[in-house]
Amino acid sequence: MVVSDKQRSDQQNIDSELIGIVYEVAFDQNFWPSLLEGISHLFGDEHAESQESTSVPDRYAQVYSQLLDDKEKRHLAALLPHLYRALKLKRDYNSTDHSLGQAQAIIEQFPLGVLMVNANAEIISANRQALNTIAHNNSLYIKDNRLYAASKQSNEKLVNLIRKAATTNPDIAGSCISCFKILGEDEEIALTLLITPDPYPITKFDRQDENSAAIFIGSASVEQHISTKALQTLFGLSQAEARLASLLASGDSLSEAADQSFISKNTAKVQLKSIFTKLGVNRQAELIKVILTSPAVIEPSEPAKENKDANKILKRRTHINKEDNFQLKDGRHLQLAEFGDPDGIPVIHIHGILGCRYERLPDDVTTRDLNIRLIIPDRPGYGLSDPAPRHSYLGFADDLLELLDYLELEQCFIMGLSVGAVYGSAFAYKAPQRLQRLAMISTTPPFRSFADFKDVPASLKLLIAFSKYLPSAAKMITEMAIYNACNDVDKFLKNIPVCASDVAIFSHRLLHDHIKHCLLTGNQYHQSGFVDDILLSAQPWPFPISDIQTPIDFWHGTEDTHSPLSRVKPVIGAVKNRNFHAITGGGHFLIYEYWDKILQTLITTPKSSSQLQTHL
Repeated sequence: MVVSDKQRSDQQNIDSELIGIVYEVAFDQNFWPSLLEGISHLFGDEHAESQESTSVPDRYAQVYSQLLDDKEKRHLAALLPHLYRALKLKRDYNSTDHSLGQAQAIIEQFPLGVLMVNANAEIISANRQALNTIAHNNSLYIKDNRLYAASKQSNEKLVNLIRKAATTNPDIAGSCISCFKILGEDEEIALTLLITPDPYPITKFDRQDENSAAIFIGSASVEQHISTKALQTLFGLSQAEARLASLLASGDSLSEAADQSFISKNTAKVQLKSIFTKLGVNRQAELIKVILTSPAVIEPSEPAKENKDANKILKRRTHINKEDNFQLKDGRHLQLAEFGDPDGIPVIHIHGILGCRYERLPDDVTTRDLNIRLIIPDRPGYGLSDPAPRHSYLGFADDLLELLDYLELEQCFIMGLSVGAVYGSAFAYKAPQRLQRLAMISTTPPFRSFADFKDVPASLKLLIAFSKYLPSAAKMITEMAIYNACNDVDKFLKNIPVCASDVAIFSHRLLHDHIKHCLLTGNQYHQSGFVDDILLSAQPWPFPISDIQTPIDFWHGTEDTHSPLSRVKPVIGAVKNRNFHAITGGGHFLIYEYWDKILQTLITTPKSSSQLQTHL
């Protein structure tokens, strides 16, 4: 076959974009753990980090030759050497990043505040103790990410000492260490600062283009956290003795410590005598000195306390009305589950790529209170639903039509999460007469060109780009990715790049377990639905969304990392009959936080609504 200059140029441009994405993934710690290494093992040797050849090892030659067409082979031949180099970069980066993470974790346990600032006093990093000390003291404050002293005189001195430390010659750094005391309103020492030059000065090729200064902050007014468990281990104290010793070392008097421990002062004296004996001291001052110079002042951060009562309430309110399985006209089976009010308003929820028939807020009393009969099918290839040989958005619309007939429903409401929202819009396009209203939540937009990758996580870029230009390879890679995710769901969920609101959702034990259960139920035993979704995401939608007349509610978070709002706005703008609910700070999994509002808006908003409404 003769390849024209334009075809050759297009192929080179595609290869260049793919190569760029591969190197992006080398520094992406999130979303698909070990994806890059998995790809190299699929198409290369297990020790491919040192390999520069574009050939594929014999043990993969059969798979390679059977599944990849000539066009894909050409793309992959150009990609493989870069893939191996990127893998080596990733391993080196991971090693360095792990060392930095360990150092930061140690600094977080310091009983002193530690800040790194540049010559202009702009904060580069700070541990929690530093931020807490500044927050609870009137002598220092942070404004626009810059450190200031409250009084003009102290601030001038602080600025000069920081600039001197940050700009000093590394060879004489030891002579530029300064101690700076800041007095409070009562003329007592409020804070003590030790300012030193950057202990690790920059080199010629460092990313940071200027040296910095380290500031260590001490304050007698900040509560000292003493680990009672450490006191028990280090000195053989009982739990009660360790609590009393901790309170005394934190600055409480014996009477105050007794009150906080809910014991009498006489009991506290007895415990204190036992503490003196075990630590080999005779006075309270000696006791405090021993404790404050021991490892007990370095206490690892404890995980946030969960709301166990809230978990119990939600667990008691979770109820499946029924599960069902029916046969489609082409012989496939579709599995579904129902929740809420069995005789209520029919709402069909179309789950996302990590979901199944159980994907919902696990509080079915709320759904029942809204008089909603919630129906959730496993999409083809997920859970207990058979795969669709020629899977497509519009093909699933036909499945939904059969589902409505099976359930004897003339009309319904539909809501869809993520890629599920796209399937919902396909149904709205194909069968508007059967749909009253549609809610598209955290919608994933269509991919048309590399320009659409703006703000998309690198690993997701790689999967979508492979799906478009190396579809056979993408199928194998995607199967491997979801298989690995199911083998270690906790690690997978931990590595998903999410915003603060999504972190809060994932941190809730019940919701974390629920999302984990949905992922495993949908993908543990076969991965064809997940693979089909990834491959479809690389294609334009097979229908113009602008032709849809059914009212649509769009719910999207301004901080969605999986589907950036900037990518979704053109889709929203193309729909004439829409409501747009922009959730400030919301992420991709906002459905769990706004479940009630989404359902209530879906079933109560007038059908004639046609204006763009933004709710912040």
